[in-house]
Amino acid sequence: MLLFLCFTSCKKLTVKEEKTFYEINVPKPDGYLTSAISVTLMVDGKADIVPGGDVAYRGTYKIKGKKLIVTAEKDYEFEITSETEIKYGERILRLN
Repeated sequence: MLLFLCFTSCKKLTVKEEKTFYEINVPKPDGYLTSAISVTLMVDGKADIVPGGDVAYRGTYKIKGKKLIVTAEKDYEFEITSETEIKYGERILRLN
């Protein structure tokens, strides 16, 4: 029973098609740039990340348990909270 509860409560993320997560609740600044984070995961293990601003970086990603690690110009570690939501520190990103 304990083993069953562990498996059903574990958060996981599968990528069977391209998925883009956008940071929610980001105040819109004056001008064109935003500080919101967005992450696009592709089926082939590639990822695009916009860590804030208007520059996107191409990299790769790995899913290890409830961690999503995107490697582009540096490593970004996200916590997988559900199939449709990830967290970067206190920042929440949702599947679009």
